[in-house]
Amino acid sequence: MKKERNSFAFIILAVFLGNFLAQLNSGTVNVALPSIMHDLNADINSVQWIITGFLLAIGTIAPLSGYLGSKAGYKRLYVLALVGLTISSALCCMAWNIESLITFRILQGMCSGLIQVSTMTIIYQSVEKEKQAMAISLWTVSIMVAPAIGPTVGGLITNYFGWKMLFLSNVPVGVAAVCCAAGFLPASAKGKSAALDKLGLLTVVIGNVSILMYFSKASSLGWFSAPAIGILVLGLFSISIFIKRELSAKQPLLYIRVLKYPKFAIGTMVSCLISVGLYSSVFLIPLFMEEAQGETSFTVGLVMLPGALIMIGVTILAGKLQAKIDPAWFVLGGALLIIAATWEFSHLTEESSAAFITIWMIVRYVGVGLATSPATSISMSVIPKEYVGHASAISNWLRQAIAALSIAVFSSILAVRTAAHMSELSAGKAGEELKQSAFLLASNDTFLVAAAALLFAVPLALVLRKKKTKHAVEVLKQSS
Repeated sequence: MKKERNSFAFIILAVFLGNFLAQLNSGTVNVALPSIMHDLNADINSVQWIITGFLLAIGTIAPLSGYLGSKAGYKRLYVLALVGLTISSALCCMAWNIESLITFRILQGMCSGLIQVSTMTIIYQSVEKEKQAMAISLWTVSIMVAPAIGPTVGGLITNYFGWKMLFLSNVPVGVAAVCCAAGFLPASAKGKSAALDKLGLLTVVIGNVSILMYFSKASSLGWFSAPAIGILVLGLFSISIFIKRELSAKQPLLYIRVLKYPKFAIGTMVSCLISVGLYSSVFLIPLFMEEAQGETSFTVGLVMLPGALIMIGVTILAGKLQAKIDPAWFVLGGALLIIAATWEFSHLTEESSAAFITIWMIVRYVGVGLATSPATSISMSVIPKEYVGHASAISNWLRQAIAALSIAVFSSILAVRTAAHMSELSAGKAGEELKQSAFLLASNDTFLVAAAALLFAVPLALVLRKKKTKHAVEVLKQSS
């Protein structure tokens, strides 16, 4: 029994450390965006690709991870991804312009995407079923707390050592993560030899990039201009070809038939919406406080720290209570808290205190902690072991693609509404005061859009509570 407990602890340690590292820069970099903009002479539309490029790479590599994991074994894939993440972090530190930094961030994102899918799959393949809910709670802590405490860490490091140290500090942690993964994780078996679905990979990459490019560039190109519409049509057409291909291929890149299983599909949609809620705050709040209120990156980090720390305890508690309380109630309660906090953030003013923002960040992170792990557990609990890798890849692909898309949309809304408010306020204000006031009002508009999107999580959470589904194997047999 003691050996089993130790084995569980070592597996979680190896999974947690690598997953935490993979997500840490998702939060640390946000508060450093103004410094990066200044040092690399970049504008907001360019610098947002430091975040969206990272997230897009995660979403793009996720469909390929199922194939790679089956081919090489998930432990080997995980270790190689950790090595790649460590090297790409060092390269980010050496970036000489905005283009090189974005390129290296995309490499980071690709490695991070492989790590997320690998670690979730390793848990479901290596941890006994009765401990999987707790293991997933800890896994969730690693992917949610890293972006949450990232602003605090990032603010401190940027304030005293500069933004390049954000990436350099990853290197020793990456080395430690590689050692833990190589030493503690059980060997994973390779799957059957399979051919790579090249058409599926090509169409999903083109689709992801094109749709994101549309929402990133449409504000400058014109939302209904011929180039913008052409990019959008290409993206939608590519995604439709990808879906058709995966449903008909004998050896698909992703076994997307698991989406026919209702709880998995609905739970994944809820997870996507929670990601929208999480990233809207970690992207917009630092920009609001630094650009509209003139606060330092360190102050922004301190404001976001209490909620992140509380979220750790809430996530673990939700994992422990899932066996006693229907987890759908946690999802519903968490979604309502996230919506409430987002609504409050749509009413910020220049006089909004750090204490006010801190309190609502705590409410938001409590909601994220309550909802994320149960939503993942509900969706993955119905997937048979042999399809866990594909289900994990699909879940991460959709979640990260939606997160990247939401940031691109938020950036466009922020830019468009800032320009509109500057025009409206130009008669009474000028200079820096005009820019700050316009940015403040644009931030409120963007948070309002985020709150409206999050409302869809409420009925989905209720559906998870009310509906029952058949065993996953039966559904998969019927759809084959």
